[in-house]
Amino acid sequence: MSRISMKCGIARTHFVSGRFRRLTIIIVIVVSISACQTVGTPPPIAEEVEPIGTPPLVVTPGVITKSAQEEASRLWSSAQASFEAQEFSQAVLMSEEIVTDFPSSSLSGEALWLLARSLVEVGDSVKADQVASRYAELMPRQDPRGGAVRLWQSSIVSDPATRIDRLLRMEEGSSEGDILVAIDRLRSSVDAISVELLQDVIDGIPPLGGPLMPLVEARLSVSLLELDRTADALVLARSALAGGVLGKERAWAEGVLIGEFPPGRGLETVFTIGAVLPLGGPPALAEFSSLVAQGIEVAAGTALGDEFEVSVDFRDDGGDPSMSLQSMRALDQAGVVGIVGFLQDDDFLAAADARSRPVVLVSPTARSADRAGVAAYSLEGSDPGAAEAVARYAASRAYQRIAMVYPQTPNAEAEADAFELIAERLGMPVVGRFGYEAGATFFEPQISAALDALRSKELDRLALAPNDTLHMEELEPTALFMPIPPEDVEFLAPQVIHFGLDTLAVEILGTSGWTDPHILTSVEARLTTGVIATAPVVSEQALEGQARFRDAYESRYKRSLVGATASVGYDAALLLLEALRAGRIEPDEVRESFESLEGISGATGVFSVVRGRVVRDTEVVRIEDQMAVPIERISLGSKNGRR
Repeated sequence: MSRISMKCGIARTHFVSGRFRRLTIIIVIVVSISACQTVGTPPPIAEEVEPIGTPPLVVTPGVITKSAQEEASRLWSSAQASFEAQEFSQAVLMSEEIVTDFPSSSLSGEALWLLARSLVEVGDSVKADQVASRYAELMPRQDPRGGAVRLWQSSIVSDPATRIDRLLRMEEGSSEGDILVAIDRLRSSVDAISVELLQDVIDGIPPLGGPLMPLVEARLSVSLLELDRTADALVLARSALAGGVLGKERAWAEGVLIGEFPPGRGLETVFTIGAVLPLGGPPALAEFSSLVAQGIEVAAGTALGDEFEVSVDFRDDGGDPSMSLQSMRALDQAGVVGIVGFLQDDDFLAAADARSRPVVLVSPTARSADRAGVAAYSLEGSDPGAAEAVARYAASRAYQRIAMVYPQTPNAEAEADAFELIAERLGMPVVGRFGYEAGATFFEPQISAALDALRSKELDRLALAPNDTLHMEELEPTALFMPIPPEDVEFLAPQVIHFGLDTLAVEILGTSGWTDPHILTSVEARLTTGVIATAPVVSEQALEGQARFRDAYESRYKRSLVGATASVGYDAALLLLEALRAGRIEPDEVRESFESLEGISGATGVFSVVRGRVVRDTEVVRIEDQMAVPIERISLGSKNGRR
C-alpha cells in the first residue's frame, strides 16, 4: 500500500529542457573478491575450461566421416584465429557452422563454448547465456568444467535472479576458487531481489542441487523471519543446516531457529521518500513535472509490493535553485530516506550541496551527477561503458585513425576518456580530440580540424582532392567519435554532411544521444543513417519492465499511458526503492545498496549502477532509416559489415 502526501512550497518559473544438500568445501579464510560483472564493463574473456584428460564434448553423438571431421577442424582453426584477432562476428559465424553442420565432430562442444564467448563480444549476452547453458548440459554430473562455465554465465547476465540460478547450478566438483567467487556473488545478488522471486529461483533448481544451495536457504530464512513468516523461515534454516552451511550463514540459520536476527538485521517496511519538482511553474513546466510525479506515485505504490508501506512527501521548488535548497533542507529535517527529483542541473547541484547528511538523491533528467558529490545519481548521466563498447566495435573494424568531436561537459569528457582508453589498449590511435562549448550551434572549426587529422596526410600521399569521390575506396578506414547529447545531434548531423565527412568516407560513431527516440523521428533519415551508436537493449527483461509500468499506471489512473515522461519519474523512484528493499534506511546503507543495484527492469530500460553511475543496458546499433538496428543482426547477416 502507498500513502501519497503532497506538500508544495512557493512556485517560481524556470524552464527545464529498475531439501537437503551437502556443502563439501570448508572456508577457512574470508576471501573478498569482486562480485558481479556490471553493465557497461566487458566480461573477462573466459579461458579454455577443458582440463587435461577430460573427454571432448560432442553436441550430437554419432558417426562422422573423415572429410567432415577435417572440414570441422579447418573451421575450428579459423574460428579460433578470428576470436584471437577480435573479429568476433566471424568467430560467431564459423563456430555456429561447426555446431550446426558438424554436430558429431569432436570439436563441436568446444565450438559451442567459443560461440558463447564470441556472442558476448558482439553484444548478445542473452544468447551467449543460452548457448553456455547448452554447453554445460552436455557435461556429465560433477564434471570439473561445469563450475567454471556456470561462474562465467553469472558474470554476463544482468538480472540478479538469473545470476543466482546459474550459480546454484554449480555442482560438486567445482574448484574451491570458483566456489569462493560464487559465494561472494551470491551474497550480493540474494539481497537484491524480493523474497518471492528468490523462492521461485530456488524452486526452479533441479533436486540434488549443488553446494551453494544451503547458503541461499540460510539467507532467505532470515528474510522470511523479518517478514514474520516464521514457519517458512524455520523450514529453510533447518534445511540449510542439514545441508552443511558454513561461515556466517551458519550462524544466521542457527539464529533463526531461536528467533534471533543477525547483527544489524531487522527490516524497516514503513518509510517516506521525498520528491522535489517544479510543480507550480509555467504550463509546459508544470505539465512535465506533473507527469514525472505520476510516475513517482506509481513506483511508490507498486515497486516493493504489499510488504512495504511507502509515503511520498512532494515539494515544489519552481525550478529555482534557492527553492530547491529550501526543499532539500525541509525534507532532510523530516527524515525522508531518499529523494527523487531536481530536474535541472542547477537545482540538483544546489540540493546535493545542501544536504546535512548523505541522503540519496536521484534525478530523472539532470546531467550533473558527476559533479554533485556522493550519493547523488541521475538517469541521464554519462555512460563510459557505452563508449567502451563503441571503441571495441571500432577496433573490430580495424579503423586506422579515430578523431573525436564533443561538447566540453563532464559527461562527454567521461565518455571520450573511456573510448580513448579502450582504443589505446586495442592499438587504435586517436589522432585528435576537438571540444566545443556547450550549447554551441556551429561546429565548422571542430569538424574541419577532425577531418584534417583523419585525412590530410593520406590525401597528400595519394594525390587526391577532398572532393575526389571516384577514389575513396583507396582511403584507409577512419572514423569520427561524437559522444554528444540529443539536442546537439539536431545541429551537428547536418554540418557533418555539409563539411564533407560523408564525401571522404569517414564513419560516424556516437553514443545514446544519437538514438534518443525524439532524434530518431525528428532528424532527417539521410543525416543519421549509417551512424554507429548505442541504444537501450530491447530484451525480454526490458519489455517486461515496460509492460509492468504501463499496467500499473493504467490501473492507477484509469487511462492509457501516453508518452515517456511519466516513465522517467517511475524509473528514478524505482531505483531508490529497490535500494530500500533490503529494509535498511540509514543514508550510508541506502547508498551502499543503491551502488550495488544491477539488472533492475524499469520502464525505459534495464538499469545497473556502475562505478557510482546509473546506466542502462545498451548495445551497439546502426541507425537505418530512423531505426536503431543491433549491429550483430547486421554482422551475422553478412560477412562484410562495411557500408
